[in-house]
Amino acid sequence: MTRTILIGGCLVLAACLPLDARQLPDYLPAAAEEQLESSETAVEDDSRWQDLQAYTRHKIPLNTADAAALQSLGLLTPLQVRHLLDYRRLLGAFVSIYELQAVPGFDPALVGRLQPYVTVGNDLEPHYTLRDYTRKGEHALLLRYGRQLESARGYRPRDTLPPHYAGTPDRLLLRYRYHFPRYASWGVTMEKDAGEQFFKGAQKQGFDFYSAHLFIRNYRHIKALALGDFTVNMGQGLTNWQAFAFGKSPLTGQIRREGEVLRPYSSAGEFYFFRGVGITLQQRYWQLTGFVSRRSLDGNTGNTDSLQAEAAISSLVPGGYHRSIAEAARRGALQQLTAGGNLAYDNGNWHIGLNVIQHRFSAPLEKGDAPYDQFSPAGRQLFNASLDYAGTWKNVHCFGEAAVDGNGHLAMVHGLVASVAPAADVALLYRHYSRAYQSMYSNAFGNNQHPVNESGCYAAVALRFTPQLKWEAYADLFRFPWLKYRSDAPSTTGRELLMSLTYTPGKLTEAFIRYRYKTGMENMAGTDSYIAPVVPVSRRSWRCQLSMSPGPQWKLRSRLELTDYHKETVHEQGWLCYQELQYRLPAYRLRLSGRLTWFSTGGTGSSVYAMESNMLYSYSVMQLYGEGWQYNINLKWNINRRLAFWARWSRVAYRDVTSIGSGWEEVAGSRKSSVQLQVQQLF
Repeated sequence: MTRTILIGGCLVLAACLPLDARQLPDYLPAAAEEQLESSETAVEDDSRWQDLQAYTRHKIPLNTADAAALQSLGLLTPLQVRHLLDYRRLLGAFVSIYELQAVPGFDPALVGRLQPYVTVGNDLEPHYTLRDYTRKGEHALLLRYGRQLESARGYRPRDTLPPHYAGTPDRLLLRYRYHFPRYASWGVTMEKDAGEQFFKGAQKQGFDFYSAHLFIRNYRHIKALALGDFTVNMGQGLTNWQAFAFGKSPLTGQIRREGEVLRPYSSAGEFYFFRGVGITLQQRYWQLTGFVSRRSLDGNTGNTDSLQAEAAISSLVPGGYHRSIAEAARRGALQQLTAGGNLAYDNGNWHIGLNVIQHRFSAPLEKGDAPYDQFSPAGRQLFNASLDYAGTWKNVHCFGEAAVDGNGHLAMVHGLVASVAPAADVALLYRHYSRAYQSMYSNAFGNNQHPVNESGCYAAVALRFTPQLKWEAYADLFRFPWLKYRSDAPSTTGRELLMSLTYTPGKLTEAFIRYRYKTGMENMAGTDSYIAPVVPVSRRSWRCQLSMSPGPQWKLRSRLELTDYHKETVHEQGWLCYQELQYRLPAYRLRLSGRLTWFSTGGTGSSVYAMESNMLYSYSVMQLYGEGWQYNINLKWNINRRLAFWARWSRVAYRDVTSIGSGWEEVAGSRKSSVQLQVQQLF
């Protein structure tokens, strides 16, 4: 009874109070939460966020922007881009951004998401010189500090032994970047993770990670020129895709991978990028891209190769941590040489591309001993080639890619997005990934982190009943032909369903209710069999969320989420309720915000997920289980137009526990808190 009253109180508070809509676009938190829930891994890449933030200061002119510029926002489907360009060509220049509501496929919610990044006017097509590239952009210097206040087990001395972690719990990020969106970017990123040393020991050079890039776009026949660190994104992700990409998410139509092949890299993640040189040349409808990279990767050393008499690499370690002696020993264990290219024809309506990439390693990769690792990559090299296509005919956009690896194993994905009525869109996708298909940095649509060992059919629909009311849903049927992690039986099947009803009565208010159901097969728990029998496992979740701004200084976001988990005789239930409130003090250039979260779950199977984002370019997805409270307080102070300061304090407190976490990250007690400080100077 008490629990019901408190949950009800949170919802009443949600209806009466008020969040910041400009810190992070709404579609990114939803996509990040879905990614972590599906794969339990998250790519540390804030490049998309950096690009969007740059567009708030260098807005895209709607009356002169081409398809590539509009697609670079990542907010529009290919059909929406096509409809916008057709509308502009037939009816002339836009006189107001709200005129976008007359474009087929656009609604007030979408126009609201676009508003911070686009502008209208009588702008002429820009023609910039190389000198303009160096003067019309903006310089930004960002410094971030963070620290967990409670000492984890790895930082405490062990009898007569020193602590397991050699460094302090302090986290540091220093980034300088010059950014002229769509034309030029260069900068340097430096990062020290918690537990790593600083100017001593294994990190005598100071920061543990350094990254630098120089990137030029759209200069004469040079579509893109990359020096230093960059990402490569080809086709639909079957051969290589290192940037942020949507999977299955509430944005049911965002199923196509799209964007330039080469992109600058300025994030702090230490794995998903290349280091070298790349160039894209364009001549009318033809584009030719080539790139070469050489970099070091962290890895665990396995058995010794009997023929080569050298240590093989049993696994790659993408985390980038070098806190202990063991982690420091993994650093640079493998040298990777990569070369590849792309040849594409794109006339605006139709696209076809040929993609090739090859990796060579300084030591052979070694398969794991687990049965599901039988078809994992092995040896000194990986090769992939693919053919991708995309085309638009009337109100139908189709796309796809077919790929092959060096051993002849196939992977393919084909899809279409169609506008079947002025207020109805559908999306269909089929994928088939061989159980033995091997790739390095692939990221295609599906349930797995890589496109391997999966076949499936996905269907989605979006209906706009009124300009304020929208219903979206998808269904996905999939099968895994071979064994996989936590599933020792081949040909296991699963299905997933999502339905969402969104109500947007005005620009400052949005409410939705969402239901999600997923079922599959997993190993039976507690069995002694070498090959465990599989049993059905299912998870259901319901989410209600309200975002509103009842006044110019107030913003609010409230969420209630319920989960239900079944596996054999195990039945877990969980719930989360949070209230987020923001208040602005314009006279003092201050923004204060905070979130109070109450959660309770029956175990890890019924975990709940929520994304936090209250400092520029800093975000995290919380996985909460057990019972307790999580709360944070945030402050942003715009000291002047070009200097801003952020501060953040957060804490999670659990009930009936004596420690939090495990291994060297274990914290004694029932509470864990952290502090973050950040300053950014624009010049």
